Amino acid sequence: MRQTPDPIHWNDLRELRDLFLADLPLERPYWTSLRQMSDYDRTLGERIGWKWDTVIKELKLRGWSPPSRVLTDFGCGTGIAARRMLAAFPGAFDRLVLMDHSAIATGFARNKIQEEFTGIPVELKNPSETLEGTILISHVLTELTETAQAGLAERLQSTDAVVWVEPGTVRCGKALVQQREILRERFTMVAPCPHQGECGLLLPENEAHWCHHFAPAPSSAHQDPFWGHFRRELNLDIGPVAYSFLVADKTAAGDGGLSHLIGKPLRAPKFLRVLSCQQEDIAELVASRRSGDIYRPLKQPASPAVYRFERRKNRITGGQWLGGDE
Repeated sequence: MRQTPDPIHWNDLRELRDLFLADLPLERPYWTSLRQMSDYDRTLGERIGWKWDTVIKELKLRGWSPPSRVLTDFGCGTGIAARRMLAAFPGAFDRLVLMDHSAIATGFARNKIQEEFTGIPVELKNPSETLEGTILISHVLTELTETAQAGLAERLQSTDAVVWVEPGTVRCGKALVQQREILRERFTMVAPCPHQGECGLLLPENEAHWCHHFAPAPSSAHQDPFWGHFRRELNLDIGPVAYSFLVADKTAAGDGGLSHLIGKPLRAPKFLRVLSCQQEDIAELVASRRSGDIYRPLKQPASPAVYRFERRKNRITGGQWLGGDE
């Protein structure tokens, strides 16, 4: 007989939502109980999982795989990032390290992982200890001071790869660009960046823009009454979820022929305008039905937003959406 899930304590989740939306550095752990973590994991944590699903999908489309047999989830929370990565790359890791300031969090994450992925050794460590292997970082920038952010970027220099996902806010998008500029001294930028040079968003003419993208909710969420109730209780839409991300790897080879869209397209009756990042520039490009088969995924917009464009100045004349090869 199928077990009915325990009821959600919505008031506690609203307090967590407000805490995260305040976008202020946090001085102490906010996890208070295993019940609170379970509620979060089924709701707000699952929405973060949708972001990780989209990032991992893009990495697979680009042909990336983890370069290290050790996986470290830094600031693990409920362990949603590690669970998504373990599911996406079965057999890729010999050991998992969970790091969080909260013992409640590392204990919850370890139990969830051991339930879902039997056989992988799990170590619990303090976040101040040495980072190793492939590092997962999820939604930590809003909790760190600028000094702590700079210190984290320096600590990452000794690792093999970094997969970093943050909210798609202006602050987080711009802060992640600053992290990128530190990491690119020793790492190859895998995603979303289609080049290894200085980020074009740092140019004065691009000051109004920030690096962010959108992860779609699974189709099942739109049909599940639970998510309709979630939307009413927390006043959060079940549409695409904004995120910023960065993937850096010391062993990967970059692909300079790609373009990655930033944000959403601006639609007009007969054309649409997109902000696109590629090796040569960040530019506003225009596409119309005359652009061919590429127009449809641009208009939807498709996710992940990775393309090979054919262009004449600022006009897209053709090309390919990478996700179309699936």
